[in-house]
Amino acid sequence: MISLLTSSALKPAVRGLKFINPVRIALKLRDDESGVAAIEFAIIAPIMIGMYLGLAEIASAIGVDRRVSHSTNVAGDLATQQPEIRDAEIEEIVSAALRVLNVQDITKVSMDIESFILPDAGQAPESRGRIRVNSSAGNFTNFDASGLDTKILNENSGVVVTRLSYKYTPIEINYFDPEIKLEETFMLKPRRSDAVQIQDGTGSLIDCTATSFANVTCAVTS
Repeated sequence: MISLLTSSALKPAVRGLKFINPVRIALKLRDDESGVAAIEFAIIAPIMIGMYLGLAEIASAIGVDRRVSHSTNVAGDLATQQPEIRDAEIEEIVSAALRVLNVQDITKVSMDIESFILPDAGQAPESRGRIRVNSSAGNFTNFDASGLDTKILNENSGVVVTRLSYKYTPIEINYFDPEIKLEETFMLKPRRSDAVQIQDGTGSLIDCTATSFANVTCAVTS
């Protein structure tokens, strides 16, 4: 025979149960601050790490760019200190500039040094010799000296134009392009003469190849 429990018999069992109050749980979770620091760190850490790596890459590129500027200035400064430069002197100037640049892969460096004069007012500038270094790394186009201000190039004083280009590979963080071309141009006046004669001063083209600052070879090609 099955006996059914009456409502009076169920009351003690019901009183023993704990009912879940969703409002109370929500309030408790709202006031619970444990683990907040870990959550904040998980959100902020990737941003901070990304900023740090980006700044490291930018700082590295700025440092190399400054060396490019300094090296270009050194090459131009040395080229303007003598009325004439040729043969071993040319190799020494190139070697000194590359030493200042101080990069691992010299084959990614190209340099162009050219001396100009202005025969007379209103005439076109003339080249007094040109030096190219590692032209295969990025040959410079012919420099247009006709657009120079008369204070820089005139019939009384020539100018030496030095250009340098370096194919810089950033540190491998992938913030920048895989390769960046850093370039600089300096125009300096001759120190001891009206114009600098490169080789024989008749517009000769001297091609130089450099694999390191200690290994520079030059030859007249035209």
